[in-house]
Amino acid sequence: MNWELPKKWRDPLSVGFRPNWSALLDGRCFVTGPKGDLRYLQGGRLEALPAGTALSSTPCYMHGFLAMVGEEQITLVDLLDSRGGQRRVQRLRGPLLAPVVCDRGQWLAALVKDGDSRSLQMFRLHQGRLQLAWNQVLESLPPSPDRFPRLFWCEETLVYQREDGHLLGLEASTGTSQFELECNCPPSPLAPWGQPTSCFWAGSDGSLWWLRLRPKPQLRSISSAQDGHVLAIAVGHYDVCASFGRTLLRVNLESSRVEEVELPNYCTLSPWVGPQSALAVSQEGQLYQLGLGTSTFQVQASERLPAQFSGAQLPALFDGQRWMIWDSEGKLFISA
Repeated sequence: MNWELPKKWRDPLSVGFRPNWSALLDGRCFVTGPKGDLRYLQGGRLEALPAGTALSSTPCYMHGFLAMVGEEQITLVDLLDSRGGQRRVQRLRGPLLAPVVCDRGQWLAALVKDGDSRSLQMFRLHQGRLQLAWNQVLESLPPSPDRFPRLFWCEETLVYQREDGHLLGLEASTGTSQFELECNCPPSPLAPWGQPTSCFWAGSDGSLWWLRLRPKPQLRSISSAQDGHVLAIAVGHYDVCASFGRTLLRVNLESSRVEEVELPNYCTLSPWVGPQSALAVSQEGQLYQLGLGTSTFQVQASERLPAQFSGAQLPALFDGQRWMIWDSEGKLFISA
């Protein structure tokens, strides 16, 4: 996909709160606020769905529904119901220990504190409701206050990533163990980036890791340890891009080539990564188009957003025609 930085932008829209999550779902842009406020972009306006509970985890999309996660419950929102009347609440067995994850289809997994143990709850979406499929105690709680466990999906397998790097793959429908792998580097606090056939994450030492399950489970480092911490990661068709602040790193998955570019401004959010180009947004509202594909990883063009920009809050969204960028005050910039 070839594109150029837009020269024209519409007047910014204001959502009225500090946004903490946004995504393109079913052809619409959705955004949430810290109190569970939910808005979507419709015909050039931001429309509201009834407010829910304060969020304690990133929302998850499941076949036309959005799972809004509170401290010890999940509220299922029907995105086709503009009045928000079809909300279903599912209780959790305890407080969350990691963000919940969905396979974007019928499965949702939650890792919770259950007494002195870690318990994994798997829910299945059935007829507009979440049903508990199984519950499994994984292990006792280890004393590691400065590190965090993670859950993520790789193909149809749920992966539990322990703080020390140990990986456990589980079958979604039964909880049966599929594989175990040892990673010699603890993961960073960043959420892993899942793709249809593989998954990527950052190590605590600035390295980047790649997990594939076919023809058999394979784990390898695609970028060695770096000075500084990975602040954001994004994956495209052929490339992985990671931000270290002003330094962006690119790994081409076909050639294993690793390149870096130094930017004038800090870009601390996940860039948008396409087949031929990437877009990074700085905290000042500067946009950088970066070459991918057969191009050298360097700045090809740069533009500044046309109005006052109050710091990058969420990664840029691109629907194939328009760019949508939120700032920290809840202003939405949309390209013309």
